[in-house]
Amino acid sequence: MADPASVVVVGSVNLDTKLEVQHIPVAGETILSRRRSVSPGGKGANQAAAAAAAAARVKFIGAIGDDEHGRIAVRNLSSWGVDLSSLQVLARVPSGEAHLIVAESNAENLIVVSPGANEHLSPAHVARALETDRSTVLLTQLETPLTVLEVCAEHRGSQWRILNPAPVAPASELRSLLRGFNLLVPNRMELAHLAGSAEPRSLEEVRACTRRIDFDGAIVVTLGSAGAALFLQRDSSPVVIAPPPVRPVDTTGAGDVFCGHLARELAEHGDLERAVRAAVHASALSTELPYAQLLARPLGVSA
Repeated sequence: MADPASVVVVGSVNLDTKLEVQHIPVAGETILSRRRSVSPGGKGANQAAAAAAAAARVKFIGAIGDDEHGRIAVRNLSSWGVDLSSLQVLARVPSGEAHLIVAESNAENLIVVSPGANEHLSPAHVARALETDRSTVLLTQLETPLTVLEVCAEHRGSQWRILNPAPVAPASELRSLLRGFNLLVPNRMELAHLAGSAEPRSLEEVRACTRRIDFDGAIVVTLGSAGAALFLQRDSSPVVIAPPPVRPVDTTGAGDVFCGHLARELAEHGDLERAVRAAVHASALSTELPYAQLLARPLGVSA
């Protein structure tokens, strides 16, 4: 019998400051922002919110500072019904922050993260929180220490153990941990990093990259506006799933929406292809919204 939290997410919590610009600046270029907004974020929190918004029962394990940014994050995740009983509150460390630049021309983005409390999440705390957890799905990313990832890799209480290898980390440090997971969800850039190759453009190049990774589970490669490619095994032919037509205004957090919905679907029925199709659909629709945590309202806006 699964724990009441059918999805457990181990990950980061940030407060996102978004600057909307005409185009993404290049090195040395100074441009003016047309609009500024602040909203809840963090890959782990985004994915937890997405899974909860899709009607999963979600438990979140992460760390915040004892500050207003942390309290905002708590209020927001609580509003989605996320179980925060395993959230670590650290007294002398600030909560994480992310600064996003989003281009009005094509909705592409650039993100810089200040980890704060996220890099102080205790592996021992995570181990205790997971010790008795029997959620169907464990979902984690790389915005917390690799020692936390080691704990997640050793966890065997969940049927599905998903690693979203973002943001990229040293591939040499990840390779030994991959065997602890049975589902890998990278984008093209993250896939290339793990494979030690150039970023793939064609589907055949994506397939070649998957073959270079020493991983025995299934791989779902998110392809942005092209949807996703599902490889049930490393050397299998992919199932390519196209997204519905949308008019994107902000691609920030689309990958997190994908992961959250994927986790929710797997917790409900366990059919991977069906889960990927639902996640592609939800992720595409999320790009028509302006904030990372789905329908979360901005906390403050200035022109």
